[in-house]
Amino acid sequence: MNFSSVLKNAFNFKLMKTDEEVRFRLINGLKIASIPVLTCFVLIIFLWVLLSMDLVFFKSNGYENFEEFNEVFYDFIVSKLLEFSLLFIAHFAMTLIFGIYISELLLRPFRVIGDYCEKFLEDKSTSYDPDFFSDLKLLTRFSEWFFNTIYISEQNGSLKPIDVPNKFTRIHKPVFETGFFLQFLFLILATSIVSAIFFFEVITGVHDQVVRMAFDILPNKYEIQYFLLYQSSVLNNIIVGTIIVQIFAYILLSINLYKKVSTPAFGVFATMRSFIKGRYDSRVHLIGYSYLRPQCRKLNKYLSEMQKSLHKTDKNSFQR
Repeated sequence: MNFSSVLKNAFNFKLMKTDEEVRFRLINGLKIASIPVLTCFVLIIFLWVLLSMDLVFFKSNGYENFEEFNEVFYDFIVSKLLEFSLLFIAHFAMTLIFGIYISELLLRPFRVIGDYCEKFLEDKSTSYDPDFFSDLKLLTRFSEWFFNTIYISEQNGSLKPIDVPNKFTRIHKPVFETGFFLQFLFLILATSIVSAIFFFEVITGVHDQVVRMAFDILPNKYEIQYFLLYQSSVLNNIIVGTIIVQIFAYILLSINLYKKVSTPAFGVFATMRSFIKGRYDSRVHLIGYSYLRPQCRKLNKYLSEMQKSLHKTDKNSFQR
């Protein structure tokens, strides 16, 4: 399935009700896109507070043209909000699409296995060729060995218990896939960097224009200049602090998303390992990972068909 199909299905409301994978992609996409929304909301609140302090400062000093500045100030803020709202909506949409893409990357190792199992049952000449660079290495490496071993056994007309390579026998719990985690963490942080640049330019741009407007309308006094320029420095610190919090939130979200695939990846690996060692009743049973159920069903169907072939081979051997 290409990404255009994935994206089309992600906004199909009928599929949202029945397809767990579609819901998984959309929910995670919304999570990734919601962090910049919250960041923007917080920054707007801080900006509004600072600008309100400006009005209080000007009024408290009793400037004669305060009413003129007050009217121009609110007209300017409203116009800027309308101007940047379209850009923000576009940014949100792009982040949402990017989040759906990242969710598809998380599901892809399981999809490759499921698609192979489905195609193999239709055409046994199908080959299994996972992408080691971008997928979970433990699952993809073992699954390649697993499927190729069973394929060779089927070609030889017999399927018997096989010794698993030592590097796979010592694994008894989910393995942290550093390369895979860093890959999609980098993609998520890239989204955060783009958001940070966008918000920094917008917020500081609005405030700088307000400062220039104040310089043009209000008396040219040192107190006003010092207050506004120092306030710009405070605003920059607020923006940097908020962006750091956003990056930290993205890191926590990345860890959460990784756990959604690392545990079931070990479950699939352990099932394959048990099956190839001779426990032919082994099936994948994941509780709480409904978004992987379609691919697990395909794998279980594949294992069932291989088990039938095994029983048939054993029966023929006994008759001989």
